[in-house]
Amino acid sequence: MDTPIVERYSDGQVILTEGVVSQKAYIIISGEVAITKKIGNRNVTVGMLKEGDVFGEMGLFQDKMRSASAMAKGDVSVGVIDKERFNSLLLRCPGDMKIIINSLIDRLRGATDKLAAIGLKLEQAKRSIEALSTKEDLD
Repeated sequence: MDTPIVERYSDGQVILTEGVVSQKAYIIISGEVAITKKIGNRNVTVGMLKEGDVFGEMGLFQDKMRSASAMAKGDVSVGVIDKERFNSLLLRCPGDMKIIINSLIDRLRGATDKLAAIGLKLEQAKRSIEALSTKEDLD
């Protein structure tokens, strides 16, 4: 059996970068990871992950650019699964499963894009409310 690969990151370190092709997935052993998506010139947080959560799994199935970035929040340890190891495990699955999984990955990418757009609108709404509150305080 292969020895597990563990990587450690400090607060603020980028674990994976949106727009880069990568063939690894990560399982959080300890700590928290922020998932962000770039919208225009802003990074919008679309999720916070904790111990036991998996991210980067789309890179195991498709040779496409990362749809989001992941950054350590505090000290983080992750287990790493590379594509070669994953494919050896996937060979044991029925052939139709890969088609279904790729379809799910495509839907997940679309959902991530929509979630980022909603997050950006929420941030804009918060700023508008804060600006109105500040204006009312001055009046």
